[in-house]
Amino acid sequence: MSTTNGSRPHGEAASVGSASAADQASNGHVGQVRDGVACLDALAAHMHARGWTAYIGTPAGRLAFLSVHNPHDRAECRDIIAAPGGDHWWYWFSWAERIAPVHAPATAAEAIIRAVQRPADDPRAPHSPVADGR
Repeated sequence: MSTTNGSRPHGEAASVGSASAADQASNGHVGQVRDGVACLDALAAHMHARGWTAYIGTPAGRLAFLSVHNPHDRAECRDIIAAPGGDHWWYWFSWAERIAPVHAPATAAEAIIRAVQRPADDPRAPHSPVADGR
């Protein structure tokens, strides 16, 4: 797979000490960027263990994200970020809904799978701003 637009399959993610990860630090918090990529890499491993595809994206000037894809329906995917929330780091859906603390990537993987596989008419289903037209 090409690494166009900063996306890399899990296993080809920028290492926590790489220049690519450091280049993202538009706000000067290089350590936080490195921590975020490391957390996303751990989550990607858990998603892969469950048969899901996961790619880390590192767009210039933006937060790194993990794009996870349902193996049964490739159109069903979500972008996940790792960022501080209060006193701890958390995994978040792209629409700012907390998933799980980063010290529990297995819990986060299960929560992501449940959210993606939940029927669209389920009131507990996450609402992506893009899907809702917001």
